Amino acid sequence: MPSRAPIVRMQIRMARGQDNPQDSRLPALNNKTAKIHRLVKLLQDHSEGLGIRHISAMLGVDERTVKRYLSDLRRLKFEVVQDRKGAGRKSLYRIRASGTPPGHFLPALKKIRTELHAGGNPKYTALINQLMRFLEDRDSLQRGEASGEESPANAEAYYIDHGPFAEADPSPGILKILEASIAARTGIKLSYSGYAPEAGEFMFFPYALCLRVGTLYLIGRQGENRGPFKSLSVKRIKRGIATQERFTRDAFDPAEYYKFTFGQWARQIDEAPETVLLAVRAPWLEKYLSESHFHPPGKMIKKGKEIAFELKMMVKPDFVNWVMSLAPDLIPLKPESLRVEVSQRLKRGLDGIAAG
Repeated sequence: MPSRAPIVRMQIRMARGQDNPQDSRLPALNNKTAKIHRLVKLLQDHSEGLGIRHISAMLGVDERTVKRYLSDLRRLKFEVVQDRKGAGRKSLYRIRASGTPPGHFLPALKKIRTELHAGGNPKYTALINQLMRFLEDRDSLQRGEASGEESPANAEAYYIDHGPFAEADPSPGILKILEASIAARTGIKLSYSGYAPEAGEFMFFPYALCLRVGTLYLIGRQGENRGPFKSLSVKRIKRGIATQERFTRDAFDPAEYYKFTFGQWARQIDEAPETVLLAVRAPWLEKYLSESHFHPPGKMIKKGKEIAFELKMMVKPDFVNWVMSLAPDLIPLKPESLRVEVSQRLKRGLDGIAAG
C-alpha cells in the first residue's frame, strides 16, 4: 500500500493556506488559535460537511483534538451542524453560512489579546492581531472602521472573578484615557494613591497596560521618560489628564520586564536573579509545577526518589509567601537566605499561635 505521507503533507499545506494565495494572510498552522481559525474556514467553505478523519488530516492533529476544537467552536457561538450521511452513517460537520462572524467574536478576541499580553505572555499577540485583521476586513462596512467605532462586547460572554481580595474594576473613563495615550505616545498627568507617596499630580509616560496576577498595571516612566520603568496599579489611579506632550517610545518588552519575577515586583536594573531549588514532596505538586508558567520556565530534577524544582527567580515577599503556602509539600533548599526567611516566618507564626 503506498504511503499517505505526501497526501497528508499536501493537506497540511492547504490548511495553512500555503497553496492558496487568497489565504496568504492566515497565521501559520502551529498553535491552537490558528488551527481553530482554519477549522472555521474549512467548515464554512465545505457546505457538504467534513468528517473527523478528514479534518484531522488537514489540520495535522489527532481526532480527539478535532472533537475538542468543535466543542470550542460551539462555546464561541458558532452554529456547528452535525449531519449523518453515507452507508456507515458517519457524522459530517459544517458551519451554517452566515455572512459575518458572531457579533461578540472580535471584542472577545480583543479581551483575550489584552489579558495574554498584559499577563506577560505576549507570544500569541501577533497571531491574534492577524486573526482580528482578517475578520475586520470581512466586516469593515458593518463595523464602521471609518468612524473608529467598535462593537460592544457581549456582556453575557464573560464573568471574571479573581477572588475575595481582587481589586474592583478600574474606571472605564481612565482606561480610555490610558489606551489613547499609549496609542498616541503622549504623556498623562496622574493622581495616584500608592504605597509610596507621590506629591500631587505627576507626569507619566505610558508604555503598556499589563494584567499581572489578577491586577491591571500601567507600565511606563516618570522623569521626562528616563530611568527605570515603573508599574502603577490602575485601580489606584484616581485621576488621569491626557496631555499633548509627545514622547519617543524606547524599546520595551513586557515579557522581559517581568522576567525572573513571581508577581507584582519587577526586577530592578541593579538586581540579579538567584537560582532557587525547591524540594517537591507530593505527586500533585510535581504535576502542578510542571505545568507552571514561570518565565523563564523551571525544570524538574529527579535523583532516585527525590524530586526538586529548579528555577531562576527574584526572591521577593510574594514569592516567599507562595513557598510558605505550599509547605510542607514544597520545601526550600536554596538559596540559604530563602530557607532562613521561610523558617523564621513559620516559627514566628507558630510562636504567635502558641502565645494566643
